[in-house]
Amino acid sequence: MKFRNKFVSKRIGTKTLASLLAFGMALGSPMAVFADDGETAVVAENTVQAKKTDGSEVFVGVSDCVRGMMESGAVRLNDETGYLEDTSTGQKVDPETGERLTETPDVPETPAIPDNPGNEETPETPEKPGTPETPENPEIPEAPEKPETPEKPDTPEKPETPEKPETPEKPNTPETPETPEKPGTPENPDSPDSGKSDSKDPIQTPDTDKADSSEDRKDTKTDPIPGSEIDHTQEISKAEEAAGQNESKTAVSNSELINRQQIVKQPEMVEDFRFWTVARKYAFARTAINVREEIPEAADGRADTSEEAKEAELEAAKKDAKELRAGFDIENQKYNTKKVKRTKTAKGVKKSTQIKLTGLNIFSSAKLKTEAPNQTNLKAGKRAETARQAEKDLQKQKEEQAAKVTADLAAQQMEEKVRSVGTISQDGLLYILKEEDNGWLYVESGNVRGFVKASEIYTEDAAQELLDVYQTQARLKASKENKDYTGIEGTAKTAQALVEAKDNQAYTYLRATVNQTVADKEPALVSEQVDTDKKGILDIQEEKNADSRVVGTMTAGELCYILADEDSDWVYVESGDVRGFAEKKYLKSDAETKAQVTERGADSYSVADENMDPEDNKALYYTLTSTKEGTPSGEIRQSMIEYASQFVGNPYVWGGTSLTNGADCSGFVQQIYKAYGYDLPRVAEDQSQYGTKIPVEDAQPGDLIFYAKNGYVYHVVMYAGDGKTIEAANEDVGIIYGTVYDKDAVWATRILDDNYTVAGGGIGEVNATQEMYGTDLGNFTITYYCACEICCNKADGITATGTPVIEGQTIAVDPSVIPYGTKVIIGGHVFTAEDCGGAIKKNHIDVYVNSHEEALALGVTNAEVYLVK
Repeated sequence: MKFRNKFVSKRIGTKTLASLLAFGMALGSPMAVFADDGETAVVAENTVQAKKTDGSEVFVGVSDCVRGMMESGAVRLNDETGYLEDTSTGQKVDPETGERLTETPDVPETPAIPDNPGNEETPETPEKPGTPETPENPEIPEAPEKPETPEKPDTPEKPETPEKPETPEKPNTPETPETPEKPGTPENPDSPDSGKSDSKDPIQTPDTDKADSSEDRKDTKTDPIPGSEIDHTQEISKAEEAAGQNESKTAVSNSELINRQQIVKQPEMVEDFRFWTVARKYAFARTAINVREEIPEAADGRADTSEEAKEAELEAAKKDAKELRAGFDIENQKYNTKKVKRTKTAKGVKKSTQIKLTGLNIFSSAKLKTEAPNQTNLKAGKRAETARQAEKDLQKQKEEQAAKVTADLAAQQMEEKVRSVGTISQDGLLYILKEEDNGWLYVESGNVRGFVKASEIYTEDAAQELLDVYQTQARLKASKENKDYTGIEGTAKTAQALVEAKDNQAYTYLRATVNQTVADKEPALVSEQVDTDKKGILDIQEEKNADSRVVGTMTAGELCYILADEDSDWVYVESGDVRGFAEKKYLKSDAETKAQVTERGADSYSVADENMDPEDNKALYYTLTSTKEGTPSGEIRQSMIEYASQFVGNPYVWGGTSLTNGADCSGFVQQIYKAYGYDLPRVAEDQSQYGTKIPVEDAQPGDLIFYAKNGYVYHVVMYAGDGKTIEAANEDVGIIYGTVYDKDAVWATRILDDNYTVAGGGIGEVNATQEMYGTDLGNFTITYYCACEICCNKADGITATGTPVIEGQTIAVDPSVIPYGTKVIIGGHVFTAEDCGGAIKKNHIDVYVNSHEEALALGVTNAEVYLVK
């Protein structure tokens, strides 16, 4: 199970390639050497040669293109045989064209018989001692496709013959070849292939889909994508046809196509350990339930969503709310009764005292001791005894019921074979942080974080019934105590932890939380005293003792911030990315220190040196707070995948751009990206040149991956992670979940912005450059809100898109004015439209901040809003 799944970008250095001189020397045929003086380069004639792959045993010069493939490590020279070989598969490589030699060119229909190719390729055995047969086995399924390579020049002409008679059925189809002279037409979503012929997006030609279903196509059918059984013959045949129709282009290998691209190695992604605050989405336990550390295998948590089930759930919630309200009424009555008694007692103290003194004068103490109780006292005593017994019986009943619940929860834990990290009693409060596909919910309650079933809790309207009762009681309680209303926590019960947070593997599954995450800065400087007592080094410990592991070190004058336990001998501190415990006696944190840090600026001070990676530090999550806001990179990617997933099952329509009524491959990804504020070209080949090209293996969810055949891009898919895709495949299967087709995948493109440094940087921080300013959208009324119960007192939360709200990033908009996902600039700061509200209409924007105090202080303003280019 993957627990920590949020990342931020961090650039790292990359290794340089070996020099061309070293490469040449490794081949034994140097391209350049240095003169004796070590300074003047003497360029020698290129003597790198290899055998041709046509069986003639003739040596020829290696072309520049193939030399580039050798330099990149894709191809190597076998010194024993003289042939060039593919370093991955061991196939022979043509030294002039770079084409891989198919091992069974004359036996295309024998891939199912592994012995035939092996027998024919026995000359290959000495070329790869010990390894030749291993790569040959996976090559066998590819054998039928490779013979198509020499046939490519003839292939485009053959499909045209049967397609010509069909053109009367499609009167518009013959006109499309005339449009290549109009380069601007691909931007027209209604005619995706106009101006590009079919070579631009071969998958989008309807005639091909029909022609390819004929008997003529069966013998040339390509392998399906592993795990998804998708046939790409339709797209590939269009790529071949495009090669014949467009005489300005010549068919090339995919390797040659890749070598022509400027593919960028992406930065390494590393974890960010900080949490960020999100809006509350309330839920309440229907009965006592377990909070699991992970989702049990093959366990479905879905709730019945039928109208009948929802009505039954609502009725059950109303009944629970009524009982809950009755309990609070009794509690309030007791409180009021005690208050009345206290008042009466205070007023009658003097009179009561006088009566008692008078009584003592009339009756002697001996008489009081020996006087028998009267009948009234006997009855009162019996009533009191009965009440005590009833209370004992009720307490015993509660204990028995609690024991049964505990036993049931323990039995459930044993059955599911998943550890429980906490329990929540009936009507207990929890917040939904993430909804999984199988009905399980990732929740937070008190200091417990883990998984529950959707069928175990009240949500939406049912949750609102209980929330109303708790809010009424919490407000009444705050009024009685002369305090401000801060929410229902403390009134509603929360989960009881069964394991410590640091031992709960689910704790960091998602670092979103409903709690405040950004702490007020309480700066502290390492005292000069550390020079004598600790030899100049202050250790930051993993626990509150000097015998625990040292997670970081500081020296005199370095800066840290106190996050917790400020009144203890050991305080919890944060310095840079180091978090742990330090002895308070070695820190200065008085008013003078705070003034000094404010005057000089925190950036002028050094911070702690790390002794270990943050994720290996057990003290890392002692608190959720930090002096910095967490940066939830990947949220927009996850949101995009979830958004695209809802269209799986819809039809594939050539030339279509409708996510519901039908789209082709490029139309599908274009419309998904459009919903998030990105304007992509219309056809796959143009899309393949848009954004930053990256290696396929570096693709992240939401990136696009392109397939090519003989140097022509014929298909585009959206990467969904773990080797999976979401794509408009073809007319047979429509929009589907697929698997990356490694055989034809040439590169990926990254269009999404993974720079989330603006999040939590403070809404007043100017982070937009002059070049980022686009269209002026006009003057907007700006208000501020937060995730508290005053700004958001509904059970279903505040985000309309499901994206966690983030200070410095999230704004709520009218989506008819500013679509979701759009980036805008307000006051020099970049925000993203991720939310909406009932009162947000037209030129009105709400900006999310972390605290209610900040929202009140900022009030209402007006500002010009600009679109980010």
